[in-house]
Amino acid sequence: MTVEVLNSGSSDPKIILIGLNRCATTSFHKLFQNSGIPSVHWEDEQGQNLAHRMMTNIAMGRRPLDGFGVVRAFTDIAFVNSRFVLDGARFFRELHAAYPDAYFLLNTRNREEWINSRASHSGGGYLERCCKANGLTADEVKQGWAYMYDVHHAEVEAYFDGNPRFLRYDIDKDDPQSVADWLSPDFDVNIAHWGHYNRGASQNARTG
Repeated sequence: MTVEVLNSGSSDPKIILIGLNRCATTSFHKLFQNSGIPSVHWEDEQGQNLAHRMMTNIAMGRRPLDGFGVVRAFTDIAFVNSRFVLDGARFFRELHAAYPDAYFLLNTRNREEWINSRASHSGGGYLERCCKANGLTADEVKQGWAYMYDVHHAEVEAYFDGNPRFLRYDIDKDDPQSVADWLSPDFDVNIAHWGHYNRGASQNARTG
């Protein structure tokens, strides 16, 4: 699938997280918001889900992130229910085609810890919804996650190899100042606002 580039010479570059959910997406959202950068995490204030809107835009021939006004940072492009699973980070090629001047952040963590975090999210409800949507057992879903993790990271890093607008950030090892420095040409990020949010398995959150 390809997306025609429209208005690619934008003067308001975006920040797009293309790591998988449960890799500090809430922490990045809070960091950007508290640094004065309009950000959306999973859904906007009107309840418009980011992943849904992205797919609708692509289907209609629009740019993926149309319709979010002044939002500059997009931190969780995912949705899961008992019938449907969408990891919007897998559309990194379409996002880059539409926004070649955007900053693409691969937020990541240890694979096994990531799988465990997903499995325990929402008290196990996230895993349960994935099982129902895929018609698979819990072990089969976890195996699928492991495969997707490996494929996604390999493809993203190969695609953006040498691109200065790409950064891989390990949430357990890397210094948040590296993100602030990387974004400094266009954004003033205050790492005093960096913290760990949504670590636990919230009963209400569907992603994180």
